[in-house]
Amino acid sequence: MLEHRGGLAGQDRAPGAAERFLSKAVAHREAGRLDKARRNIGRVLDMAPDHANARYELGLLVSRTEGASAAIPHFAAALKGAQTNTACWLALIGALLEAQRLPEARAIAERFRAAGLASVSPKAVAVLVDRAVALGRSCYDQQDFVRAEAYLDLAIALDDTHPDATFLAGAVAARTNRLQMAYDLISIAIYRTPDRALYFAGLGSLMMLMEDEGGTRSALEKALELDPNLAIAHSNLAGFLHKRSSYAEAMHHADRAVAIDATCSGAHVNRGLILKSLGRLHDSIAAMDTAIALAPRDIDAHSNRLFTKLYAGDIPATEYAADARAFGKLFADPLLRKRPFTHDRDPNRRLKVGFVSGDLCAHAVARFLEPFLECFDREAFETYAYMTRAAEDGLSLRMKPLFDQWLNISGIPDDAAADRIEADRIDILVDLSGHSAGHRLQVFARKPAPVQVTWMGHPATTGLSAIDYRLTDDVQDGEGCDALHTEALWRLPRVSATYRLADDTPPVRKRPPCAENGFVTFGVMNRFEKVSDAALQTWGRILAAIPDARLFMVVGDVNTPEVRQQVDERLGRAGIDLDRVILQPRVTSGYFELYHQIDIALDPFPYNGGTTSCDTLSMGVPFVTLCGATAPERAGAVVLGSVELDELVATSQDAYVATAVTLATDRERLARTREGLRERFFAGPMTDHARLAGEVGKAFRAMWTRWATGEPCARG
Repeated sequence: MLEHRGGLAGQDRAPGAAERFLSKAVAHREAGRLDKARRNIGRVLDMAPDHANARYELGLLVSRTEGASAAIPHFAAALKGAQTNTACWLALIGALLEAQRLPEARAIAERFRAAGLASVSPKAVAVLVDRAVALGRSCYDQQDFVRAEAYLDLAIALDDTHPDATFLAGAVAARTNRLQMAYDLISIAIYRTPDRALYFAGLGSLMMLMEDEGGTRSALEKALELDPNLAIAHSNLAGFLHKRSSYAEAMHHADRAVAIDATCSGAHVNRGLILKSLGRLHDSIAAMDTAIALAPRDIDAHSNRLFTKLYAGDIPATEYAADARAFGKLFADPLLRKRPFTHDRDPNRRLKVGFVSGDLCAHAVARFLEPFLECFDREAFETYAYMTRAAEDGLSLRMKPLFDQWLNISGIPDDAAADRIEADRIDILVDLSGHSAGHRLQVFARKPAPVQVTWMGHPATTGLSAIDYRLTDDVQDGEGCDALHTEALWRLPRVSATYRLADDTPPVRKRPPCAENGFVTFGVMNRFEKVSDAALQTWGRILAAIPDARLFMVVGDVNTPEVRQQVDERLGRAGIDLDRVILQPRVTSGYFELYHQIDIALDPFPYNGGTTSCDTLSMGVPFVTLCGATAPERAGAVVLGSVELDELVATSQDAYVATAVTLATDRERLARTREGLRERFFAGPMTDHARLAGEVGKAFRAMWTRWATGEPCARG
């Protein structure tokens, strides 16, 4: 730092000397003679320690030699002596910005605008605003949304009409689940600059989160009208179309996005999701790997990659578990809140149980959760719903009375959501999503409740050490599965979820279709992404053994030539005669009537059907399953065991073929198996909601007692 010397010579104190020394200092600084500049500034400050211009000049010099932080006191002193000098204001704000002292910078910026000085030097203000926006954009790209928002707040404090700052602030709000704020900010940006394609692309992405289909498509198409080569618009449209099972059109836009900008990580994620839906699992994983390489902290890419690995038959469960643990270390462990809980540890008091899910609506999970909640002991447990999906529907309205409290947290950032859960003093917090779409695992990562449980939504470990238990059953997760989990496995007897038939389900077909057709029709109603190549090859062997049999399959978007070609190629490679295959597009209505075309269903592997298997039995159709070692490949055994059809559970692919062929070629046995199957299913444990509610209540009470008494949960 500058060392002031003793007194000056007499001639140095002559009128105008300070200005002469300061003028020399400026010239020396601009010429790069920094030592000489420093000496001349020192002479000025010896004569006038509060000389504003000298303090300002010293700040500029120090910022070059020692950095922005060291310059801040000098700019502050300069501003104190020159309140109307815009250069002093902007220099101080800029130094605070570069030093990342953003709250102070924002406070000074607000005073600067309040003083009416922003219009005096618009170009200088614009330079500073652009710098703040650039830093905010960089943080946004790194998914550091807290710092991004701070930079953008500063930019808006300096210029609240800046469209890029406003748009990016809206994008940050969207990524932190403040959807209404995001909509307001992006709409303002569009109003100010209606010809920016990027703004409409962002609006389309936001509308997709808000589940406004018309608004999504309109905004994205407007973006592409303004700029046909905007990669992010193509990527967002691909994601929108994929959700509507328009796979061919979705892939066109995803491929176009990648061709325009190979670094667009979101386009690779969307390509991966489309490939997964088409059963091209390794291609899907490769696309997710590319996305992660481009954006290492893209949590959606990581979660989608994990889910896809569960579907792939040739990826060991140990590899999935290792990846899940790595996910937890990267995304969850740094967020863990380490502080003592102050909950009343009385093991017998009424407990508060919170359920976090985006599926408290017309979704398969609700068909399992709703009947459980109807039977859950509300005197022993106070129930809270934390809905993570913006759009609620009629089923949401129907489920709300089943909770004591209902809060939609779709527009609340993870930190704030965790704070709210902690403020609600939830004792047991239950995740119903795992790594499925719309999860809020980063809320659980913060550990807002003493006991945390994952249940229903994901048949494997989340990888989060902050989640204490995974609620399962002794059929799905047998011996050896504990080591594959970061959570402790809490096993219920027989089943860990119960099923309710969908509304307006048609009656069961009285006679099997083969009685009229003269041939047996095997059916696959599961999503095509669950259909592994090994399963196709096994089904091909079944068809080869029964020359007149048919295979009925539901495949999304199969009527488009591009998808049909890919499906035909997969079936052909598996040795399946395409002339014996009936391909049915996915339907939004009339789904249950499709079962009337099926004699025997074939369960995919290694990821068995869940809801679909229950639908199948409820429609009076038996199915054959291959039982493996982990939960995803044992769901079929759970469902068939509930109706004592264990003879349809195979333990090898050879046995799977033999089981299906034997049942199909014994028409009398097939008829007996189908007879009264719906009634037997509804009389079994898969629909014994009261029993499950009692068992889960006991499990929750025991988990709480363990925590209250300091007994650790026994993790694998």
